Amino acid sequence: MKYKHLLFLIASYILAFSVNLMPSIMHPDLKVDGFNLLVTLLFMFLLLLYSRRGSKKLKVFAVLGVISGILVFFITTFEHAMFDNIILDSIASLQYPFYLIFITPVFGGNILFDLSYGSYSLLMSLFYGIIFGLTIYFKKKDEIAV
Repeated sequence: MKYKHLLFLIASYILAFSVNLMPSIMHPDLKVDGFNLLVTLLFMFLLLLYSRRGSKKLKVFAVLGVISGILVFFITTFEHAMFDNIILDSIASLQYPFYLIFITPVFGGNILFDLSYGSYSLLMSLFYGIIFGLTIYFKKKDEIAV
């Protein structure tokens, strides 16, 4: 039962990803509703709970989440200038895997903000930064207690 929390976290990630996939791809054409928000909040809550374990894997996941949010924001900001150059256009295509892996599961929260996907990605990088900070805090707290 050591991995029970991790299994719940993975299951909530898969649920949030599958529910939020179409709204995150079709935004703003496809509306986000309360169910999307509910599964997003469940995933975020379980991430916050799992951060208490101080897991190295969660630290890596959170750092990649921060980087992906910032990367998606900057690429969408300068996307109009990147279309003319083939090298910059190929760099712009790097944002899509990061967006799908890290932003899509938490996209249901966009019902509260109604931002563009680039701006929402930047906001979610702040959330992943909080997860990273909490993971480090609880890891150090556990090391001091031992």
